[in-house]
Amino acid sequence: MKATQIPKPTLTQVGNTKLKARADPPKQPPPIIPPHTSSTAAPSHPPIALDSSAFSPAGAVSSSAKKPAAPTLHPQGPAPALAKGTRESKPLSIDKTACLTHGMSPDFVKDALSNGQLSSAYNRLGKSGKYSRDADRNGGGALGVYTRAVGTEQKGWKAEGYGVGSNADKVQLILSPNFLMKPGHTFEASSSGGGGTEAWRASSTDNMGLVPGAAKKDQVGLPKGDPLTRTKEMWGKQTESGRNDNFNTTVSGSDLKVQNEQLHWEKIPLKDNLKGMVCTSEASFNKMMQIPGSKRSQLKMPEGTGIQAMGTVFVGDQKIKVALTTPDSSMLSTLRASGIANSNNQVR
Repeated sequence: MKATQIPKPTLTQVGNTKLKARADPPKQPPPIIPPHTSSTAAPSHPPIALDSSAFSPAGAVSSSAKKPAAPTLHPQGPAPALAKGTRESKPLSIDKTACLTHGMSPDFVKDALSNGQLSSAYNRLGKSGKYSRDADRNGGGALGVYTRAVGTEQKGWKAEGYGVGSNADKVQLILSPNFLMKPGHTFEASSSGGGGTEAWRASSTDNMGLVPGAAKKDQVGLPKGDPLTRTKEMWGKQTESGRNDNFNTTVSGSDLKVQNEQLHWEKIPLKDNLKGMVCTSEASFNKMMQIPGSKRSQLKMPEGTGIQAMGTVFVGDQKIKVALTTPDSSMLSTLRASGIANSNNQVR
């Protein structure tokens, strides 16, 4: 099965600023991947076997047919330690952070909720996988789940998002930024391996698949083949002070930043971290409302909110709000009006 194609970056216009962002990948049927015992890659496809629901691709086996054996996930082990820096690390500007977003196809959301996590490309495909982007395979991006940070004052951020997963047909998963500060946030307590503050990196430049802190010269002399063996050490190039500075720059002020990505090692658990979803097409919203346990709200939103419909889905026993709005609506106003964010535009 072919991996999702991720074309080279294009320029996105926001006001008078051109944002360099990766083009949205063409639609592909979701891969069939098994469950994981843990509770994100960019793009991430949750690792569980699909059934013949409304989310199944054309030609999928019926519920009465014998399902093929699901492939095994490929654990990455603990994340490498951050590089040692000479400067004292500043605290993260969590109070200035509205949320982290992860855009994905509605066809994959049902399985993400069932499995309770987003997974890296390597976690799904392994060392022999057919990776769609040389940059990710050679630069370390295949080992991470991508999110984008939105500042509490960045009202120009559109509801459909920017970069990967940003067209109107996608669904924006809305995550609380608080999990960035949780020790072991990519690993369960029972799991062997690290996590914690080592488990994510932040970028303020377009690194074309390279992990923040790494440079093209760092690729010289690296072994060919297995992306984990080749690029794991690149995750140790960024310092904690550099990471925090890059993140804080991303969420500060009202102007949208050219780059606002974070890479999270191997996976992002959705339990306690996913706080809402935003749909910008009726078809995507309807698919969310076909997920078992979902419920469409009968309440009408007040005039002027821009929200066309509301509903709920579940991650485990946690109820998650789903809002339908227009693609050009403000993300912050949508989150606030739907109750996903508080009056200060903070998703917590």
